[in-house]
Amino acid sequence: MATTPSLPDDIDALKALLLQRDGELQSLRQTVSTLELALSVRTLEIEQLTLQIAKLKRMVFGRKSEKIDQKLEQLET
Repeated sequence: MATTPSLPDDIDALKALLLQRDGELQSLRQTVSTLELALSVRTLEIEQLTLQIAKLKRMVFGRKSEKIDQKLEQLET
């Protein structure tokens, strides 16, 4: 862990430093929120592609295309 830098003794300087840190914290929280949303989108995309692969495998290697598992059909919609 990094060492703590020496803090100013002046109250106004401390307030300014605190406001700066609050701004940095808000920016980092926004970045985390954006990344969480992007992760959710990617996760959903992976789930959809996984279902699509399973459906295609069944069409090629499994049962006739008319008998594809209804659960796969429901999950695609």
